[in-house]
Amino acid sequence: MDRLERILSNDRISYYRLRGDYTGKIRAYVASTPYSRNFLNRPEIFGCRFTNALRRTITLSLKYFPEKNAISGLEPEKISVVHFLRSGLNFSIRDSLYDAFRFNTQLSSFLTSQRQRDRYGRWYVREDQYRKLEIPDGVSFFIGEIVATGVTVENGFEIIFRQAKNLGREVENVFFFTIGCHKIEKVLRKYDALFRATFPGYRNTYLVYLEGKFHLADSKTRVAVKIQGTDLLRDPALLAPEFELAQYNSLAPALERCVIYDGGARAFNVPDYLEDVRSYWERMEELARGGMTLAEALAERWPAGAYDLSPAEFRQARSRTWLKADPGLLRDLHRAHRERWTDDFRRRAETPRPLISLCRRRLRALRPR
Repeated sequence: MDRLERILSNDRISYYRLRGDYTGKIRAYVASTPYSRNFLNRPEIFGCRFTNALRRTITLSLKYFPEKNAISGLEPEKISVVHFLRSGLNFSIRDSLYDAFRFNTQLSSFLTSQRQRDRYGRWYVREDQYRKLEIPDGVSFFIGEIVATGVTVENGFEIIFRQAKNLGREVENVFFFTIGCHKIEKVLRKYDALFRATFPGYRNTYLVYLEGKFHLADSKTRVAVKIQGTDLLRDPALLAPEFELAQYNSLAPALERCVIYDGGARAFNVPDYLEDVRSYWERMEELARGGMTLAEALAERWPAGAYDLSPAEFRQARSRTWLKADPGLLRDLHRAHRERWTDDFRRRAETPRPLISLCRRRLRALRPR
């Protein structure tokens, strides 16, 4: 069972060590910041506002990295920041390294890796012709990417591994920052083993999930609207407590189809991105007009679970998943759930009308500007 162990918490960032059964030698963490909580809960943050918020998140994640010497002790000339085009550009790791450590001479690498479904529904990489890789000897790779199926990342790592091996260059570290799901761990375990077997000086593979380890929608995911192999869901998932609490700031976040939608389009093709998000809320309005209630929609995507227990039982249940959890934060979480699910809210939620109203508000908010 995956668990999060709190190791750092302040008003700028919280860091949790991921204690999992399948991480292997990967040193995995979850980081939570006000910026990432905001843009992951508000799809109406797009374009440059989205990219800037993600840059601030990565800067904080680097600055407060739990194994800080692992980064601050690196020579910038031996850092290669790898960008999987397009969404990898959003993470702005090159600039964030400057913001956090004043590194100024790190290298940048670029790979195209466009995935597509075949006629059997399986994902494959359709386009990966453009490659500009900078691999100095003793390189540490820094990568940021949204990960769903992991096909893009696995293809990219295979290219990186082959080129480093062919050039006879030593690889020392991989630092990977993601909005993603468990698939990235499978890829990183594979290449961690290959790097250790091939490069005698290899040290560590680091993985940082932003806000949580999300759930990838598949054929067994019971929600009315989904895109399998693409949507990253909040439930069932392993989330930072701060991110869970942020689901109670308004009704919309927990009901979004995906925690991130298309990251590349969100920054670089806003009209396409907005069409994608708006189409979801239009479909939800159709379902509500057909009889779906707000309570049914919430039960699909943000079920009460342990929140329906007493405060003491809730703390006990969640403390098994969140090791060293902040007691005050647990109290705030349980209270936020109670304050949402008042008797009046329960009565209204048993009808479609509040869901229809929510859909209309979301459609008004999701307009180009």
